[in-house]
Amino acid sequence: MSNGGYLPFFAGCSADFEGEKFVAATRSERNQWKNKRKRRRAYFLWFVVLVIGFAGVSLVAWKYYNRLVFQKEADNLANGPELIRQVKANQFTDKAIDEYLRKTGFVGSVYIEDQGDFVLEKSYGDADFETGRVNDLTSSFYIASAQKAIVGTALLQLVDRGLIRLNDPIDKYISGFPNGKKITINNFLGHTTGLKPRREGKKPITPEGILWMMKEAGIKSAPGKWNYADDNYTVIGYLVQMISGMPLYDYMERNIFIPAGMTGAGFYPTFDANRTKTNSYLRTKNGMVSVPLKQDFSQLFGAGDMYMTAKDLMKFDEALLSGKLVSETSLKRMFRKGPGKYGVGFYDLNSYYISRGVLGGYEASNAFTKDHKKTIILLSNARTKAKSHYQYTKDILDIMNKN
Repeated sequence: MSNGGYLPFFAGCSADFEGEKFVAATRSERNQWKNKRKRRRAYFLWFVVLVIGFAGVSLVAWKYYNRLVFQKEADNLANGPELIRQVKANQFTDKAIDEYLRKTGFVGSVYIEDQGDFVLEKSYGDADFETGRVNDLTSSFYIASAQKAIVGTALLQLVDRGLIRLNDPIDKYISGFPNGKKITINNFLGHTTGLKPRREGKKPITPEGILWMMKEAGIKSAPGKWNYADDNYTVIGYLVQMISGMPLYDYMERNIFIPAGMTGAGFYPTFDANRTKTNSYLRTKNGMVSVPLKQDFSQLFGAGDMYMTAKDLMKFDEALLSGKLVSETSLKRMFRKGPGKYGVGFYDLNSYYISRGVLGGYEASNAFTKDHKKTIILLSNARTKAKSHYQYTKDILDIMNKN
């Protein structure tokens, strides 16, 4: 009986033990399956992330590639003919001009353009031969009498505003000139006043002092005869200053330089402090000779005390010819040829206009054809007596017309 009483208990214990083993095994397997499912899910998620990431990067790269291709095709369509002309010009015309300038030993900066075909913007030689500092596109040069066209433009602006008339006698604005009731503003612009030139000094002088010396010099001839003199544009600069009510330099800055975008232009008081300034030399058979400017620039008020880069002169031309600076009537007056083939700051040399100046070793010229398509701007800080900028301009125009 007793054995019979214990058998069920042990039998039950055995069964429970086996059941617990089964449950434990089942839990372990379930945990393993859960862990496997978690790992599989994690692998799948990582796989999805990688696929999406790869697809995203590929899509961005594809879009960027297509945009580059599209832009290149658009640029080719828009600029194709220009690019073809540029390559052609680089192989012929501007290369020929570059070789010509190098062969002749030109020193300075140039801006040469055949509109729609090519642009040669380049610098040659040294800005300072003592230190070896070379000229570059930011180099500043005195432009001497080439500035007369710019100062003349300032006066024509006042004409456009009705503040002065070109046929007015100078006596209406400045008294004391001999023949002052007969000499007109036009005569000063065209160098036909008939006044004797004063003797330019080397010491500082005021604009009023220059005017006083002009009055004292007296009369050489009746108004109308060609007699070039810097002092005529000193009077023009003085009139701009007097009528506008502001110093000439301030007027030029506000009404010429800024509207035209001539960021490198200025007047002699700031030249020496300008890190882009060039020094003055003369090219001779024996090499470069330093030509320091001993004259005080106050002697050149309105007539030769301005400096700038070649690009600044180009910007002046663009603003002038586009009507940004003066009216169409004033523009015509500027190029109307008078005695000496002179208009207002420009000479009329048949197929082109040119403004030119020489000061020490500096020589400047600003020329463009009458159809405004060809531009030749030359600024040099080491001029040579053997070849003037007139000859340089003529030779370069010949090269441009042959190619």
